Parts: sequence; structure tokens; C-alpha cells
Amino acid sequence: MKRVAFSTLGCKVNQYDTDVMKASFIERGYSCVEFSDKADIYVVNTCTVTAVAARKSRQMAMKARKTNPKAVVAITGCLGQLESERVMEMTGADIVTGNVEKNNIVDIIEKHESESILQSADIFKQMSYSQDGDSSQDTRTRIFIKVQDGCDNYCSYCAIPFARGRSRSRQPEKVLSEIKKYADSGAKEIVITGIHLDSYGKDLENITLIDLLEKIDDIPGIKRVRLGSLEPASVTEEFVKRAAALTKLCQHFHMSLQSGCDSVLSRMRRRYTTSEFTGAVSLLRKHISGVMLTTDIIVGFPGETEDEFKETLAFVNKIGFLKVHVFKFSPRKGTLAYGMKDKISGDIKKIRSEKISEAVELTQEKVLSPIIGTECEVLVEKKHDLVGDLWEGHTRGYIKVIFTCHECGVNDILMVKISKIMDEFVLGCLK
Repeated sequence: MKRVAFSTLGCKVNQYDTDVMKASFIERGYSCVEFSDKADIYVVNTCTVTAVAARKSRQMAMKARKTNPKAVVAITGCLGQLESERVMEMTGADIVTGNVEKNNIVDIIEKHESESILQSADIFKQMSYSQDGDSSQDTRTRIFIKVQDGCDNYCSYCAIPFARGRSRSRQPEKVLSEIKKYADSGAKEIVITGIHLDSYGKDLENITLIDLLEKIDDIPGIKRVRLGSLEPASVTEEFVKRAAALTKLCQHFHMSLQSGCDSVLSRMRRRYTTSEFTGAVSLLRKHISGVMLTTDIIVGFPGETEDEFKETLAFVNKIGFLKVHVFKFSPRKGTLAYGMKDKISGDIKKIRSEKISEAVELTQEKVLSPIIGTECEVLVEKKHDLVGDLWEGHTRGYIKVIFTCHECGVNDILMVKISKIMDEFVLGCLK
């Protein structure tokens, strides 16, 4: 039995795509092993959202070659889509494909003999969502379900629309069928994800994202439904009222801010203002109790002045996020921002990144203080790395909780009383 190993860079959508490829290999009789193991085939599902992600993608391919020089090394995904020839030249991979080829990656690899394969079809010819089978995620407590691919927004800094193509929605019956399969196998939490989740249903008839969520809410067995990233325009009064009526939707919402300054948002070609973002936050907090917010911010966008950065810093303090993922601006070839003047130095980006992180740490206690002394529902995910009786999991609001338990099991849902705020988590004890 041939052994295949996978490495996934980037987003939850990429992880889901890997899980679909993994299922295809298993169906053909392959054995899946860890990427650090000696395998016959290595598949690297790449990311190109930043220069760092692209570099790590190439490094993983070279690591695979070093682990087993005789193995077939296949690169696929976003970096393969945009820079196929360059990637093959730099890594010495046997196979380089793009996102279109993920559906038939097993066939492509099995056709490989002695000559290299460079195959990257035009992503913009993909007019509808394409996926041959379901994913394979049996070892996870949190199951990702991809419902959408592609993006039509073309933010000035982002290469993803060029790597993923136009927005395409998965048929609702396919989504529901896969979720039911996981519910039957004991899964309790699923994460609905996509490249631009807000666009779900725009290319289908008579269905929107909230319609889909209402259908998912009726599936027996699933206890939690968590959403991927949303944008302010989708967070309307109707959406929030209908979301508040769902029994399984977690009160954790990720809305990518990118900047807290309107002039920077305009240069980024984001389709909202800080006022609209604030309005969406207000709606969520008005209708859904205990809402927790996470976001993404880019620092050092071309031309970002010190005053513009200070606006972002003040906005972060004003909103009160549970977590902020901070990215230093990374120019991506082919985007509008790539050729913009007034580049910001790496040192300044580093300082600004640290200031955002420090601001979040200071506001986190205020965000978390209302749950101290209360009981929260926690999905048990794993034993703590250092102490045997300590376990960890997340609340519905995506707060990481570490607590003592002698007879817990992975995938249990327990009521935990929160006792103390720490740096990266909160401490609790069983009810």
C-alpha cells in the first residue's frame, strides 16, 4: 500500500480542500501518514496570501524531497495556480498544479512516471462550484465544511481572486448531506467556511447564507455551528434577527477589518467604512447575547501614515475584539497595491504590529471580565500538553478554556465555571 502525506498552508478553505484530496487517496487504497514520515507521495497544498506563506509553501516541498528523495512531490493550490513554472523551477517538484486540478489530483499523480507535470488550468473558466466527493476529517473535533469558493471583490492588496477565480456556491443539498454524514459519526461542531462566505447563494436560485444556516440548524446531532469570516454589508438587521433565532449558531463572529482608518480602507478597495463596521458590530451586540468578535488587520499598507495607523489603533480599542490576527503588508505581484508608492519599512511594520497586539492584550480583560464567575459550555478538544488532569477546549464564543477534569473525553460538551483570565486563555473548573 502506497503512503501519501499532506502539508497544508493557509486558510480553513485550503485545509478543507486537503481533506477532500485525502478522501480521494483513501478511496483509491492509499495510506495517509504524517508529513514528517517517509512517504511515497507528498502533496503540498500551497498558500500565496503573503510572501511568507509562499516561501513556507516552497520550503515544505523541499523538505519533502529531503525526507524521501525518491518520492513524488506534488504542489497544488494557490501558489501553484499563480506561479506554476517558477515554483517548479525553485522547488524541483515532480508535479505542479493549480486549484482547478485538486479534484483529480490522484489521477494526475498516478500518470506521473519520469517526466515532470506542469498543469494549471484557467481558474476563470470555472463557472460553477466543483467538488467530486466529501472530505475526510474523522480525527477532528471541529469539522470544516466548505460552501463557497472564489471572490469577486478584488481588494487592491489581495491575490486570492486571481488564484481562486470568481465566486461559486456549493449546492445546498451537497452541504447538508456532508454535514449529516459527520453528525452521524458523532461530530458536534462544524465551521461553515468559504473564500468569500458573504457571496454564498448569489449564483444559485432562492438561497442565501442565512437560509442555508437555518437548514443546518435543523440537522440532529450537531450542537454548534460556527461561521467563517463575514463582512459588514452582510450583517443586516434581518440577518442578525434570523441568526439570533438559531439554536446552534455560535455567538462568535469573525469580521475582517483590515484597517480602522477610512482613507486606508479606500486605498485597499474594501467595500465598507469604519462607521458601517461599527454599525454591524452594534447590531450583533444588540440581538445576540455574549457576542465575541475576532478580526484581521493589515499594518504598513502603502502610504499608511502615523496618524492613519493611530486611527486603526483607536478603532481596535473602541470595538473590543477577543482576538486580532495582525498581518504586515506583503506586496503580491499582479495586485494594484504591488505598484503603489510610499512603501512602509519593515521596522515600522514590526512596531505597528506589536502596538496592535499590545492594545488587544489590554482590552482583552475588559472583553472577558463579564464571563468570570459564570458557567460556559465548553467543547473538550484535547488534554493539556503539560499536565495530565488539565484539559482544554473552546466556548461557543471561541474563548479558549483550560480546566481540571479526571474523567473527560475528547468531543464531550461540559459546563465549566470560569475563574480567572490568563494571557492566552481563561481558567475554569467543572460545574
